[in-house]
Order: sequence, then C-alpha cells, then structure tokens
Amino acid sequence: MSSDSDDDSLESLGSALTSCSSQASVKIYEEKLKSIIDAVRNSKTPLGELVNAAQKIVTEKFAPDSRSTYTYEKGSERLSVRLDEIMSAMLTYVEECGGDRGKRYVASAILACTEVEDVAKALEALGTTWLTHFLFIFKTGNSHRNQDDKRPSESELATPTLEQTASHHRKKSFADDVTKRDGYKCVVTGSISEDHPRLLQLKQPEFKLESSHILCRALGNFKSSHTSQSFKSALITFDILVNFTGLLVENLEDLGDLIDHPTNGMLLEMQAHSGFDRFKWYLQKTDKDDVYDLKKLKLLPLPDNFRVSFEDHSNDFQSNTKKRERSVDLPNPHYFAIHAAIAQILHYTKAGQFIDGLLRNYQDEDIQSFSELEAVIGEELLTEAVTKAVTKLLQLGNS
Repeated sequence: MSSDSDDDSLESLGSALTSCSSQASVKIYEEKLKSIIDAVRNSKTPLGELVNAAQKIVTEKFAPDSRSTYTYEKGSERLSVRLDEIMSAMLTYVEECGGDRGKRYVASAILACTEVEDVAKALEALGTTWLTHFLFIFKTGNSHRNQDDKRPSESELATPTLEQTASHHRKKSFADDVTKRDGYKCVVTGSISEDHPRLLQLKQPEFKLESSHILCRALGNFKSSHTSQSFKSALITFDILVNFTGLLVENLEDLGDLIDHPTNGMLLEMQAHSGFDRFKWYLQKTDKDDVYDLKKLKLLPLPDNFRVSFEDHSNDFQSNTKKRERSVDLPNPHYFAIHAAIAQILHYTKAGQFIDGLLRNYQDEDIQSFSELEAVIGEELLTEAVTKAVTKLLQLGNS
C-alpha cells in the first residue's frame, strides 16, 4: 500500500512494511488528531451517539478502502491485518477495562479523523498507531523468558547504577511477595513450587513456578534518556494506555513501580505462564471479590469451567514468633480486565498472529518497540541492496 505524501512511508521500508510507517502515523496522531480527539471527547454529545457514528465511519468509510489493510511482505511471505477490525474490536472491548471514559476516547479518536482532509489516511494513521504503539507492546512482553537466558552485557556486569539497583530490588521483592501470597502454588493448576518451605512434609511432585506479571513488563521498559526514540515511543504508548484503560498512573516513570507491584502478579506453572503471556487465556471477574473465571482462546491443557480464587497466604509460612508485619495485596481486578480486553482484541482481529509473525522473523533481535523493528528491517533492506549492487558490479567486471 502506498501514499503520495513524504510522510506516508519510509522509503527504506517500501519492500517490507508496505503500509504507513509507525513514525508517519504517530506524527499525524500527535499533530493533527490529538487536539480534535480532546474536543470531541469533551463535547456534550451522548456516548451512544459517538459510538454509533464511529462504527458507521469504520464500516462505511474505512473498511472498503485498501488502506484499511496493514501489510508486511518479505520474499514470498505476506502478513496482513485489518485496521478497521482493530478499531471495531477496540470499540467493543474497551468497556471491559476502560468503562465509558475509555469508550468515549476510542469513539472520539475515530470521529476526529473525519475532521482531517483525507479521512481514510487519518484513519489509517490512527489504526496503525494503535497497532504499533499499543497492541504491539503487549506482545513484545512475552519474550521475557528469552531475555532471562541472555548473557549479561559488559555494562550489566559493571557496577550497577542506582536505577538498576532499585529495579533489581523491585523485581526480587515482587517475586518473593507473589510467591508467598499465593502459597507457593500455581493459582491455576495447584502445582507445588520446588521452593515450598514444607516440601518434604507434603510429599507431592514439585514444579518450577514463576511469579507472572498481569500487565507485561514491556509497558515500563524504555530507555531513560528523554531524547531516545524508545522514550518517545513509550510516551505514545503511555498516552493510549491511560486513555483506553483509565489506568491511574500520573506519568511514564511510575509505570515501573506499578508493573513490579504484587497487585500486578500471580504465581503460575511455566506452561500456564506462557499461555497467559501470549494471551491464549485470560481471567474474567465474577460477582465475587477476588474470584475469576478462566477463559480460554486456544486449545490448552488447562481445566475447563475453572474458577481462580485469590487470598493472602503470606503469613501461613511464618513461625508464631515471627509474623509478617504486613499483608501482601491481592491482584488488582482492573489489571485482569485490561489483560482480558487486549487478549480478545488480539485474538478476534488476528492482530496477535500478525505481530507474532513479525517478531518470529526477528527473534534474535532485542526488539522492545515497533520503531526498533522498523530500524532493523531498514538495516536489513539496506544490507540486501548493497549486496545486490556489489554482486552486480562484480558480474559486470567479470564479463
């Protein structure tokens, strides 16, 4: 897919990412749409009217346009995802985690595109921004196991900074608190942790369990330099995240504390953890506090019609003379609701498959944002072009 404007695509990505580049999309979102979004959202138009008008625009104005399909091509491989379907899904599932406020944001963002001269181009930019700076980040978060196995870099082996030390302590505290609170058991399978303090007395099989994040760590993973592309990209993600979910976070830096707080964790067996990270299953709140229904989006070796209950077991493993001075907070229902909404959007639009396909081609790269992916693709295409040119010159020289 191509456009006439210089903003529409990075020329170096032309043979791979054939749709509007994420940088061009963000520019339109920031410079042309945000102020209009705020005006529409703050208007007195009833929510129902906004939602109906937005859905009509997506269906009648955007879906028939070729720019509603975001495409990646490499050789014989072709991956694509429908941006109009992503918009419709975000309208549908935002209520689960963002309520009326979140729904008003999504509808207002779509309607804002009608105030721009090229409506389809604006809708393409909006859909691309939501895909590349929101949904994509949730999928990069499931690569943490590969990162855990990586050998530390020279900088990581050097004396750690205060920021690195604080992050390390935060992660360790998170793991300890979640493990003790959940009683050294997987909350889904009931498997006993190999670290259970009374393992010999239980005489049960032991398993490697993991303290799992509900909202992925990638949301708070960015370079601290405010001039870096990583930080700029994270700001866009933060803006969409807060507007879509209603998450009560004042600034981007606060996300790190939220991500590594026990309210954002649960103890899971490795396979269950992998499935949760990959949005193959989610937890849906019931009418009882801290009780959730397990919902599967893929065939998984997990129980059907299963309910997960949370309670604080952190004091169960202390001697009578050494009680913990504080309890450990239970998982935040809002975080499960956000995960559930994202899981359903990724699944029903097949955006999850699209992103997985992209990341699979570059699984050896440490990619944390879509702009980093585009840079890797650009370098790859440049290398290919140089190789072809050199080969051609050599052939001409030998002829």
